[in-house]
Amino acid sequence: MSDGGEHQRDGRVIGGRYRLIERVGSGGMGTVWRAHDELVEREVAVKQPRLPGDPEGEGHRRAAHRLHREARAAARVDHPSAVSIHDVVEEDGIPWIVMELIRGESLHEVLGRGPLPPAESARIGLAVLGALRAAHAVGIVHRDVKPANVLLGPHGRVVLTDFGIAHVQGEESLTMSGEFVGSLEFIAPERMSGRGAGPASDLWSLGVLLYAAVEGWSPFRRTTLESTLAAILAADPPQPQHAGPLGPLIVRLLAKDPERRPEPEEVAVGLEAVAKGWPGVPGGDVGEAQEAADLEGYADDAGTVRLGVAGAPAEPRTD
Repeated sequence: MSDGGEHQRDGRVIGGRYRLIERVGSGGMGTVWRAHDELVEREVAVKQPRLPGDPEGEGHRRAAHRLHREARAAARVDHPSAVSIHDVVEEDGIPWIVMELIRGESLHEVLGRGPLPPAESARIGLAVLGALRAAHAVGIVHRDVKPANVLLGPHGRVVLTDFGIAHVQGEESLTMSGEFVGSLEFIAPERMSGRGAGPASDLWSLGVLLYAAVEGWSPFRRTTLESTLAAILAADPPQPQHAGPLGPLIVRLLAKDPERRPEPEEVAVGLEAVAKGWPGVPGGDVGEAQEAADLEGYADDAGTVRLGVAGAPAEPRTD
């Protein structure tokens, strides 16, 4: 869990027991610290919130509630590939989230060195899918599945983290009209068109993640915010060139219509087949897709963005 920069030391004690040791990651919703739990003598990860505006303001309160919801959502998900939440403590009126410390790298960092083979990508995808299915079973949609939120730990462990913008089905949404929170290129088209997010939206994001894992780049990156939005809503992804038997399944996951995406059980069978090298990988027919060279405005990652309310400018995020 690294932010790519020099680790910063601290020493504060949070909640009377968690001594901050060093900053190990930073994202749009906060900073993650490696800390020592002085009560039970173990190392943990502590997420320090990054809350906007005046502490008495509405934006600040919304962000604080979102962080509380992250802890509630993640703590309800029981799966080896879902990060474990230990505690939520109040410090200066702000919730800090204490979770297990995963020693390793994010998938984003790993892909910075180059793409992965289809079998390894499928193994990682199968673990992420397991965490998502466990979340969906308790009414939670993650809504921010991306390589930066997938941690690769020792002994081949894969962990999906950061449920900070998870939408708990049945709860009032904190997302105002015209506002998206998440990494733009991983957001499903139904969310972009205002139809909301369901379990199939997480499967779309998993498809983008798998594409990026085997190809080394995301299929919907463009030079501008507008062209990225247009690609998500209307463009077919370039045909995967290095996905091998994983290619047909990835393309099906990226169907614009959520009803046309495969069911989680079928996705699990396909990923397991590729991960273990079984013959006859389920995938179905694959329609024609564009080549990368034919795409106008294709460029490097447009970054993580947050679209403001109607009429407000979009602001980039760096996680």
